[in-house]
Amino acid sequence: MKVTKVYKNGSRPINEDRFVINEQANIYAVIDGATGLDGGLPGKLASETFQTHLADAASQDTLLPQMKQANDQLNNLVVSYYKQNFENSTDVTAAESIPKQKRSTTGIAAIQLNKTNTSFEYVHAGDCMLFLKFDDGKIRTVTYDMVHHFDQLAINQIRTLREQYGETAALSDLRKQVNPILLANREKYNTPEGYRILDGTKEGYEQLEYGQVHLNKVSQILLLSDGLLLPSKDQENNGWEATAMLAFSSGLDALLTEVQKREVEDEACIIYPRLKQHDDKTGILIEMK
Repeated sequence: MKVTKVYKNGSRPINEDRFVINEQANIYAVIDGATGLDGGLPGKLASETFQTHLADAASQDTLLPQMKQANDQLNNLVVSYYKQNFENSTDVTAAESIPKQKRSTTGIAAIQLNKTNTSFEYVHAGDCMLFLKFDDGKIRTVTYDMVHHFDQLAINQIRTLREQYGETAALSDLRKQVNPILLANREKYNTPEGYRILDGTKEGYEQLEYGQVHLNKVSQILLLSDGLLLPSKDQENNGWEATAMLAFSSGLDALLTEVQKREVEDEACIIYPRLKQHDDKTGILIEMK
């Protein structure tokens, strides 16, 4: 079995993505932290917490209990951080007490291979993605990017504003104008109307998707954060299939190069409409044979 990875900062100096390659416990994960809006809690609080637990897991540890322990610890961390850094926080006793738009959150795609590498258990939240490639070249998308639809609402509004103000309008100014949409999206997460995300709350853990996959005739396993999603002109088609095909056929370095090329070609996010010029990028590719 061969494991390769890419890990690259986006526009900000701090990379809120994290990854896990824990060969002892056979755990592999990409983790995508998100900072709370309007000066909220840092996303790295959430992503680092889950990274630490999964990276420190021993051979006898199993995936889902590790996720539960990490989520419980995140609850304690965000309460402590909020009380130290925000006024009027005396009533904050649990992550649920913190406004949703302020919480530190993270998406994740993680797997734990069994001892014979014939199956794996997985967990998923947010817009990190998990793919399989079979011996015959076919690709299976295991997870679903639930965040894409909600990001698209803001991107569509930015398109409308560009028609009004012209293409010279700064993306940072346009993002401020679509902030109400972003706030509304946050309020819906971990509800039937929204997407699943980890935030230290009980409902966040209970919303976590998990399952088992058998690896009959699987040649490669791919884990990606959304920063490696190929920028696309047609945002209604989110491009994950093309992204996975490129990673499987040419490797993660080739995918990273192509994503960065498109980002540089379109700093204003007009050709390839998106919310960030450069997002954090993390990928793990596992070749089974």
